[in-house]
Amino acid sequence: MTQKPVKRKFGREEKRVVTRTSRRRDRFEDNNEEIDQSDVSEDGDEEEEGDEDEEEVKRTIAIKRNKKGDNKMAYSALVTLLKSEHALDEFREDEEEEDLEKKQEINESDNDEEDEEDEENEENEDEEDEEEEENEKSEDELEEDELLNKYDAFNLHFNDEEKIEKIINKFDSLPASERRLKLVNKEEIIEGEDEDEEDEEKFIKYKYGYPQLDIDYSEKSGNGIERKLKYHNVKKRVQERFTSIGDIKKIDTSLIESMLTYESFNFQYSNNERIKEKYQDYYLLHIMNHLLKTRDTILNNNAKKALYEKKLKEGTAGDEEEPEFRDQGYTRPKVLILLPSKNFAYKVVNKMIKNFQMENVENKKKFKTQFYEESKIKDRVYNIKPKDFEEYFDGNTDDMFVLGAKYTRKTLKLYSPLEQSDIIFASPIGLLRLYDKINSKDEENDSKKKDRRDKEKKKEHELKNNFLSSIEICIIDKAEGIMFQNWDNINEIMRKHLNQIPKNFMNIDFSRIRMWAINGQNEYLTQIMCFNKFTTPEMMSIVKRSLNLINGSTSYLSIDNKSVIDKSNYKLFQMGVINKFERLKQMFLRFDIDMKSYVQEPEKRLEFFKNSILPQILNKTSYKYGTLIYIPSYFDYLRVKNFLQNDTSVSFVAIDEYSSNSKITRNRALFKNRSNLAPIMLYTERLHFYKRLDIKGVRNVIFYQLPSDGDFYEQVLGFIGNEKLRVTRDKMKIKVKNDDSDEEEEDDEEEDVDLNLCMVRSIYSKLDAMRYAPIVGSNNVGALTGESEITEFS
Repeated sequence: MTQKPVKRKFGREEKRVVTRTSRRRDRFEDNNEEIDQSDVSEDGDEEEEGDEDEEEVKRTIAIKRNKKGDNKMAYSALVTLLKSEHALDEFREDEEEEDLEKKQEINESDNDEEDEEDEENEENEDEEDEEEEENEKSEDELEEDELLNKYDAFNLHFNDEEKIEKIINKFDSLPASERRLKLVNKEEIIEGEDEDEEDEEKFIKYKYGYPQLDIDYSEKSGNGIERKLKYHNVKKRVQERFTSIGDIKKIDTSLIESMLTYESFNFQYSNNERIKEKYQDYYLLHIMNHLLKTRDTILNNNAKKALYEKKLKEGTAGDEEEPEFRDQGYTRPKVLILLPSKNFAYKVVNKMIKNFQMENVENKKKFKTQFYEESKIKDRVYNIKPKDFEEYFDGNTDDMFVLGAKYTRKTLKLYSPLEQSDIIFASPIGLLRLYDKINSKDEENDSKKKDRRDKEKKKEHELKNNFLSSIEICIIDKAEGIMFQNWDNINEIMRKHLNQIPKNFMNIDFSRIRMWAINGQNEYLTQIMCFNKFTTPEMMSIVKRSLNLINGSTSYLSIDNKSVIDKSNYKLFQMGVINKFERLKQMFLRFDIDMKSYVQEPEKRLEFFKNSILPQILNKTSYKYGTLIYIPSYFDYLRVKNFLQNDTSVSFVAIDEYSSNSKITRNRALFKNRSNLAPIMLYTERLHFYKRLDIKGVRNVIFYQLPSDGDFYEQVLGFIGNEKLRVTRDKMKIKVKNDDSDEEEEDDEEEDVDLNLCMVRSIYSKLDAMRYAPIVGSNNVGALTGESEITEFS
């Protein structure tokens, strides 16, 4: 009889071979009387080899038991040695280093096991194989797994029930005045080459926390991305993909650690193209690490539970208490990613497929059909738009979608039922419309007779309504796009739907639900990540209100070397509009408010406009026409419009995001042609974001409030430069035409545009710091906050 080759495995696989072999031997001895010896072995030599294999197995088990005993003795000796505080301080660093090395060895053997697993395409078979392997773990393996949890941010943030309960109870016992985030650290992160200042990247990192809870927020993970990944026990496969991205600088390392430690943070990427290309890869890998650890924790606890039940069945449990395994939420979805349009969702999902390196992606063709569209920017020569406009409005701009994705070991299933998904991609308005649809079905069922079928439908709708009840990571990506849609949608999702206790408890095993989830304390632990081009108070508040007690909150603000004013002047200089003798003066006018009554700021701003700005427009401007009033807030726009219409005799036209195309075209023409009906135009920021209109005839600009995006300030001032070029070009054409026809020059030709005579006024208050800082530059912020209420730039 041909002898079968002996399979040799290493690490944890070797232990599983020993366990399974022992079990097979026990079953063989129990049924020895019923089995014919001739069926077991036909060759005496093979029996002898079998005996030798059994002896080798016994020796292996004995060696492991001796090692385990030696480890326990060594640990006891170490505890005795470290009883004093002085010894603890002296040996802590060595202990952490040894534990880190052990963690890495176990992590590597764990990933060796994953690489040797058979390739199977059926999702159900994959999950059954994982559960079978985990349930066959030995006690030694389970103890080794616990070693990985010592510095693991996932376990420290979600699974350390005793620590979490202590911190939450202490927070709840504080008076209301003390339940506030405090600035615990401020750090400048500068990286770039000295010889080329344009390549320099500068960020300011503000770390907020709750020092009143005696929480230590200092970083102990060391320097370098590889060191940090190992310290936080990131899965080996995720570590490899992090490091394969390449070009990871200091700011990237800081951002990645904020993700891995489950800080809530706001990250402003501004116009940094390098960061914009990478930050989505970072948070997708963080999600992958989180889902892998969640699955491993659940399967590991399943194995412990099975081991205890086996002991209980065999009567060997003794006085051992039944362990609790609280490792889950109410529902499966753990990650919510909010995006402004299908075009962005399409890009993020494709990046996820690439980073996860999935062998099978279900419904990929359907996904491409519904989320992908060809480029709408067909001719860049004749349809010139800013780069960020092309980014937002190219491809599929539909903002109504909700997509579930289920992640298993080898398969990513798109369009999975939301309550069975791991990740949910959605637009804010799409998510709210879905809830409205579910609730409307519930009301429809309530109005009908309460028969059995209606009750079952209502339970089904309530179950679907619970899919956001256990979100642990919430990501708001491209937040500036969502801001221009309607930020109230984000507030409603956070307040009414995110992590609300379910109304229906069907198929929920309460013995596995974490206690802080049962107590409705998810808000203290949910990680919220907000990524945006520019930062607003609304974006900051959504992060600070997250109440992330364990790890606090962080704000990353990008600092550009050049202010928007410098960039604008340089662009006008390149256009040939300004020179040594001709400058565009820009005045910043401050109105003071009482910070205790900041809710009155809109009324104070309107009052300042009435008393200080409008008289200048009517009496002091060199050009009595061509005044554009740029208003970011739609509510302020209505205030100014109603005031000019009802309380003054000023002629004006107004266009906003709700104006029809015909009205926009007509009012633009009146304004350009210097009609007596349109010396002034009101123009909203939201209309500018969606249309990027080229407003002709602009000679004065009033910023009722500074733009949210500094690039908008530059684009609006560009209207004046374009008007000067247009007038000059038209005069040249008329002159050439008159020279050819020997006719005299017409008297009604347009007046030359002298930038020295153009008026640019910006109204601001102390609450506008996030708006004016990038526009005037960090070096000039002090001038705007000084004693003088008027500051001039040129």
